Amino acid sequence: MRRWVGRWIAAVGVVHCLVGLMVFSGPLTEIVTSGIWNSVNGYKGRPLAFWFVFAGLLTIVFGLTADWIEKERNHFPSIVGYLFFSLTALAIVAMPLSGGWLLLPPAVGMLLKPRAGARNVAA
Repeated sequence: MRRWVGRWIAAVGVVHCLVGLMVFSGPLTEIVTSGIWNSVNGYKGRPLAFWFVFAGLLTIVFGLTADWIEKERNHFPSIVGYLFFSLTALAIVAMPLSGGWLLLPPAVGMLLKPRAGARNVAA
């Protein structure tokens, strides 16, 4: 089976960061020009901008980690699949009009891959 779950997640993280850079260019520029250190709290718009881009970066890191797991093991630990699916479902329920839906295919893929891998081993 082809690797795609981790790459999909990382791509969603890249898109999240790009959207953040476009939507929050003003506050992000202020953070950088303020020297970054202690430049977020207490300033209007900066916390949302920071956490939006930071969440995208964490998504990229998680996606790259998932890609490595998929490459090395060809399946995911069940707990990781269930937790990722639960977090994705929470994002979709809390904000139905968001990009949370983009994480649904890899969340389902994580849940299905261990089963497919287990069948291949037994065959």
